[in-house]
Amino acid sequence: MNNKIDFNTAVEIANIDNIILKRRKNGMLLSDYQISVLKRNEIEYEKYSTMQTLLFDIEEILNDDYDEELDLISGQLAEFIYYKDTKK
Repeated sequence: MNNKIDFNTAVEIANIDNIILKRRKNGMLLSDYQISVLKRNEIEYEKYSTMQTLLFDIEEILNDDYDEELDLISGQLAEFIYYKDTKK
């Protein structure tokens, strides 16, 4: 069985446009996937000015009602904040 695929096919399969971080109107870098999960959980990401405040509210929501995908987004945001704010 031949499992080789070309680069363009791999990009298409990965749906890379959905996972690439994009600067939003409020200045935050969020992917389309992250926004879809936030919207599904009725979190209006546009009203936040920092990722820290968004993450805090996500954590509050997760404490009351766990959602696996929202937990994934929480981890992604925490990791982004860590690497952005940690002096190297």
